[in-house]
Formats: sequence, structure tokens, C-alpha cells
Amino acid sequence: MAKYSKRSEHTLSHSARPVAPLAAQHVGNPDSSTLARFRQRHWLHGLVALILAGVCALLYAWTADFPLVFDDVVYLQNNPLVRDAGSFGSLTDIREFVARPLKMGLDPDLATNFILRPAAYLTFHLNYLLGGFTPRWYRAVNIAVHAGNSILVYALLTTLLGGRLRGRELSRNSVLFIAASAALLFAVHPLATESVTYIVQRFTSLGALFYLLTLWLYFVAGARKHRIWRWLLTGAAVMTLLLGMLTKECTITAPFLAVFLDRLMIGTPTRRALTRAIPLLLCVPLIPLLVLLVSWGRGNGVLHLSIAANLTNSMDRPLNHWHYLVTQFTVVAGYLRRLVWPSGLNIDPEWPTHRSLLEGPVVRSLILFGALIAGSWGWLRRHRQDARVVGAFAFTIWFFATIVISSGLVTLPDLMAEHRSYLPSVGIFAALACVLDRFRVGRRGRWLCPAVVIACAVAFGAATWQRNEVWRSNVSLWKDTIEKSPGKFRVWNNLGDAYAKSGNCEEAVRCFKKTIALEPLCWAAHMNLAGALNGLARYRESYNVSMALLKANPMTEKSVDVRYNVGVSYLGLGSVDKGIALLKEMVTLAPTHRPSKIMLGLVYSQTHQPRKALDQWQKAAALEPASPALRQAMQNVQDELKRGELGNLQASRALH
Repeated sequence: MAKYSKRSEHTLSHSARPVAPLAAQHVGNPDSSTLARFRQRHWLHGLVALILAGVCALLYAWTADFPLVFDDVVYLQNNPLVRDAGSFGSLTDIREFVARPLKMGLDPDLATNFILRPAAYLTFHLNYLLGGFTPRWYRAVNIAVHAGNSILVYALLTTLLGGRLRGRELSRNSVLFIAASAALLFAVHPLATESVTYIVQRFTSLGALFYLLTLWLYFVAGARKHRIWRWLLTGAAVMTLLLGMLTKECTITAPFLAVFLDRLMIGTPTRRALTRAIPLLLCVPLIPLLVLLVSWGRGNGVLHLSIAANLTNSMDRPLNHWHYLVTQFTVVAGYLRRLVWPSGLNIDPEWPTHRSLLEGPVVRSLILFGALIAGSWGWLRRHRQDARVVGAFAFTIWFFATIVISSGLVTLPDLMAEHRSYLPSVGIFAALACVLDRFRVGRRGRWLCPAVVIACAVAFGAATWQRNEVWRSNVSLWKDTIEKSPGKFRVWNNLGDAYAKSGNCEEAVRCFKKTIALEPLCWAAHMNLAGALNGLARYRESYNVSMALLKANPMTEKSVDVRYNVGVSYLGLGSVDKGIALLKEMVTLAPTHRPSKIMLGLVYSQTHQPRKALDQWQKAAALEPASPALRQAMQNVQDELKRGELGNLQASRALH
């Protein structure tokens, strides 16, 4: 007869011994015992959720007042569609809505993005109503969403691993370790900073929230015995799925992943898993229909499949679909490397384009993917009864399933963007946690594996704190990016813009000239150079740059920034009437262009028209909180008007 030591028995209880049904464990008083265990379990879940939320707040709350950067300005601050509540009602007239940005001299992608992601834009609009474009409240929402995602990762893994898995039940300790470890690593990893600190990437984090919530509700519904609860929870899952699809397009994979996890982890037969998922699968056509609707609007009422296929592609320099797909093999390998070793994080990385599957980097990436999938599948075949091995394979597939949209099926303007790995990273962290728990046996493994998780969490948290420091200002962000992407013209243009907004126009001019040297057809750099030269009172040079731009690209005549630069140049060169006429035209055609109002108010102030000056400055302040200089100028004009009214009153009394 085999003998077991206390150590052997202890090891079995903490690794693979299944949890016995509650009724069998507590025969004497099942009701009170079940209630006690229910309270204990929920108290523990609440504690884990509180820790995860606290960790997210600790790592990100101090960034709340960092400025808006990059696309925050383009898609939020300078986007009139966000400010106007009527934009949501205007979605009924797609053709007019698609053409609206062009009429304002803005990027037509603003309308496309709004139509495809109205749920996310609704949250941005509510933020705007709460506090204008003060970054604090936008980031507060982003941080709360990230904390919610971390908690949902824990809840989803607890639901998937804690139920009955056809004879593969895990111990409570294993379920807790895997779910908490994966959620903690997800919460602290620095690769998430772009989805949290970067305000506009709420598209990604909010989409992930709805994605995780959909899966959690779906599997909770499947575990319910009462039909009415299953219907209600499934209905809730459908609602969150629809919201996710109206937030981020990659949510379209959620129904398919639900079927896969149901089949593999829960053990539901394929036909039944497909039948259960019909309410979710019926939502899948929504995104293709929206894409076709936008392409119809762009085609002036004619549906062009070529427009639909390239809806998210670069308009100026569209990427070849095959080249994009081949390159994405190396990009996905780059995401994996950053998840394991998060160094060299970059908001705008340079990435070489590959054209053949036979190129060295592509071959190496394919070998890596094959090793991951084949290795986890082979491990699964040898240990089918171990839920952790099943989980390691399932969550490896999660990574590839959730990244396939942005890194393969849809051609995007940028080859790589760190925020695209936000939701897929859940799969990697969950798979790693399953592997660690598989080896969490014996007295040494009991403390070694948790120690590894804690050490990684501390290291990742420190890296996240350091990475967030880069986002403190526009200048620091783009200087960091220049060090990592010195050959990318867009980065130099953005650094120049950051210098210009900080008042360092000399450095701005240098950066814009570097941009033009790298890419002469970057019309934005020409516009920005003209503006920076105006800031240095080099009006003749600015005027010449603007005229050369208009000659090279007549389409820029509709640009708000080009007209503004020409108007300021006129004023500086002494053509005051031309300058005022152009600024007045700007105020009428582009009512949300704040610099035009400020400059026109300054002209009125200098020409002794204080009421008109105050009117323009007040309109500018209504678009965005006034700077200290603007507030002081407004106060000076108000004091002048009061003195004038007082003088008129005294003169009137003297006459009487």
C-alpha cells in the first residue's frame, strides 16, 4: 500500500485536487455552511477587486493633469463634432455628415471615425459637457475604465476556471492564483499606458471593457439554472456587445471567441455552443454594414467596394494589403516581445515594410507563432484533463484571435501601435498564469510562483511609472519619440508643434524644416512652418512659405490653418484691411477655430474697439478655458469699458 506524507497530501490539496460539491462537504448543516462559504468567497473577490483598482489608481492618477497630445487635439479638442450634441442626431443623414469635415477644411476621417464609434464619442461628449477639454476628467474616466478591465479579467477567468469543466475542476487556490495573477499583470504592464494615459485611445480601453463584459455576462448566463436569468444575462451580453462594436471594430471577434471558449474550456458540444451563441453571432453584421454605409456616403450615394476595403487605409499613401499583412507577422512578434520585456516603448515607432513571406524577420516570426501554438496544442494533447493546460492553449489562441483584425484583416495607416496589444495581452497574461500554476506544486513552488508574479508586477509597475513620466508634456513625449524614431518625418513635425505651443518658435522652425527635408510633400509641416515664422515676426518669410504651399497644392486653400497664417502675415506686413477681412471670413467659416478669434480680438483691441475685442475673446474662451494671458487681456478690456461708462456717466451728470 502506498504511503503519503503530510507534504504529499498538502501538495495535492493545493494543486490539482478538485473541489467537492458543497452539499457533500457540509452534510450536517448545509444551509449555514453554504452561506458562510458564499460570504467568504465574495469577501475575497471584493478584496482582489479593491487591490486591482487601487493599483491602477496608484500608477495612473498622478497623470490626470498631463496635457492633450497628438490625436487628442485632432479627434477631440479641434473636432467640432465632439462639441455639438446635434452630431449624434445628424447620423441619420450619412452623406451630409461624411461631407461636413471637408466643408470645414478638416480631415474627412473625423466623420468616418465618428460614424463607426458613436458610443465612444458619446463618452467624450459627456466629458466635454462636464469640463470642456480639461484633461483631468477625461483621464479619470480612462483610469476607471482600465481598473474596470482589470477587475473583469479577474471575474472572467474566475468564471471560466471556477465552474464545472467536465471532470477538470481546479482547486479554489488555483483559480484564485491564475485569475488574480493575470489581472494584476494586465493592470500594471507599461504597454497599457498608451490605452490609458493617451486620452483618445479610450477607443481601445472602452472597447476592451465591453468585450470582457460581454464574455463574462455570457458565461455567467450559461451557468445559471433558471431560464429567466439566462435570458436576462444573455440579453445584457448582447447589449454590451453592440456597445463594444460601436466603440471599437475589433469587438467583432467576441462572439467567435465565446464559442471557442465554450467548446474548449467549458466542454460544451460544438453544435450546442454555436446554438447558445446565436444572439451574439447575429450582431456580427453590424460593423460590415456600418463600413458599407460610410463608403456609400463617401461615394456620394454610390457604393464602391474599393472605398469600403480602404476605408481605414492611408488616404495620402495607401498601403498595399499584402505588404501590410506580411509586415504584421513581424509586428505581432514585436508585441509579444514587449509583453515579455517592455523596453523601447514608443508612441510612433518606425517599422520596416516587408513584401515577402521569405524575408528573414517574417520567417522568424512565423516560427515563433508556430512554436507557441504547436507547443501549447501538444501540451494539451498530453494533459487533456488538466484545466490549466487547456487554459494555456485557449488563452494563447485568445491573443491571436483578438489581434487578427488590426494586424491582418484590416489595413491601417500605421504599421504598429502599442494600444492594439491592449486586449490581446489578456490572453498572454492568462496563459502565463496557467503555466505558472501548473508548476506551483510542493512547498517551494507554493511561494516561488507567487513571488515570480509579484516581482514581475513590481518591475512592470516601475516601468509604467517611468513611461508615464514621458507623457508629462508634449515636448518630453516627442523628444522621447525622436530618440527612437529619428527618421520619421511625422515625429519631427509633432515635436515642432509642441515647441511652437510652448513658445519656443526657434526650435519649432528647426523641427519643421527637418520634417520638410525628410518629406517635402508633408503639407502640414509647411503650414506649421509658416505659423512658427509668424510667431518670430518673420512675416515676409511666412507669407512666402504660405504662397509656395498654395502653388504646390491648391487644395490647401480650403485649410483653416493656411488662411489663418496668411491673415496674420498680412497684419504683420501692414496690410491691416486684408488681414482683418481674412480673419472675419475665418470666424464665419470656421466658428470653432479659436486662434482666429483671439487674433481678431487683438486687432480690435489695438484699433480701440474694446467691445468687439471682448466679444471675440469671450467666444474663444467658450471653446477652451482661457490662458492666464487671455484672462488678463479680457479683464483689462472690461476695466477699460467700465472706466469709459463711468466717464460718460459723470459727463452726463455735469451736463444736467
